[in-house]
Amino acid sequence: MKSEYSLHVALKKILANDFFQEREVYTNLLKYLVQAHLDGITPKEVTIAHEVFNKGTDFNAAEDTTVRVHMYKLRKKLDEYYRSAGQGDPIRIMIPKGHYRVKVVERKGQPAAATSKISRWIIALLLLLLCCATGYIIFDKLYLEQNNRCFDVIDSTDPIWGNFFSNGYVSTVVIGDFLVFHEYHPALKRSRRIQDYSINTKEELKAYIGNYPENLPEEWFLGEVPHNSLINIIDIQPVFLSFKKKVEIRFTTEIDIDFIKNKNIVYIGEFKNLRALSDLIAVLPVNYETLPWWHGKIRFNTGDSVVALQTSHDWGISRYVVDLALVSKLPGKNNENYILIAGFGYNSQVKAVEMLSHKASLHALEEQIESIHGAIPSYFTMVLEVTGFDRASTNAEIKFFQEVQADYYQQYQYPTFNN
Repeated sequence: MKSEYSLHVALKKILANDFFQEREVYTNLLKYLVQAHLDGITPKEVTIAHEVFNKGTDFNAAEDTTVRVHMYKLRKKLDEYYRSAGQGDPIRIMIPKGHYRVKVVERKGQPAAATSKISRWIIALLLLLLCCATGYIIFDKLYLEQNNRCFDVIDSTDPIWGNFFSNGYVSTVVIGDFLVFHEYHPALKRSRRIQDYSINTKEELKAYIGNYPENLPEEWFLGEVPHNSLINIIDIQPVFLSFKKKVEIRFTTEIDIDFIKNKNIVYIGEFKNLRALSDLIAVLPVNYETLPWWHGKIRFNTGDSVVALQTSHDWGISRYVVDLALVSKLPGKNNENYILIAGFGYNSQVKAVEMLSHKASLHALEEQIESIHGAIPSYFTMVLEVTGFDRASTNAEIKFFQEVQADYYQQYQYPTFNN
């Protein structure tokens, strides 16, 4: 009775872990196998197919790999669990390869060993943090106090960046990354990691799973980072250093709208990767539409007419590119600051970040704004048309500029923010 109780406790703890959350098929499979173990039964593949996967009497294990594929993935999930949250569990639930019967292994002395191992890691981590802190102090003294010698410093009174960091909030660069998922390829008899531009949100993946359940699609916990991101981070870093701020980096696949509360955010990425942050520009007077192959359209009103701009790429000899970017500096409800730099392709993102990050190009941009608007407001939104050759844009022109009021979201009763 005690053994049965312990196994139920272990199962409950496993199923509460993130590896099994919203994974009903693996939850049901593991529950079935554990109950079969408690009943002294060794289940067969055909029985599992009938009782767990609701297969009919015509199920043929030679042609249908559903049970074997799910068993393979269940073993991986259990291994991942015991490498992380389950390291100190007193018993381990295993499913030996080639078998469908659960094996329960007692892990005597595991908690003490785990504690000792954790202690060693804590000491190592503290030493590492001490080294990092010492290095940062030296860097701060030798470079930041004489920063004009090591990078192009943005002036503290700059009209765009000057007040961005002044509210005391943590400032984060959010990179727009692509959703990645796994699926099983029957012909290859193995899983593949997929990045599909038309399946780039959780909603799109959910619809795909509903349409193709036989492929066993499953979201991967990491996204794909666009190759221009490294250039963007290198460009934006001097801005943060100018104000003696460290660059904290996150990705759009791992955040939601609540993440941006009480933070300053700089978003850099494609329009299609905005995800939760797209709500920030939903009420702005600019409409965008993403199209296949890094193309897109932007529309806005000028007087009584509607202006429509569209990207173009010459993939032939000249490789001339016309790209579009939206650059918005927006207010949060709690005095946060948000700068969104969104483009359709590589050229617009790299050029827009470069313009905002380097002293000479920043001043040139601010002169353009002043010639159009008369002054540089605290908050604004603008559309840039970026032209040049592929991966080497040379010109950016402001096609639209409009001031954004400091109470913009209060005025529109922005529904996503909750105090």
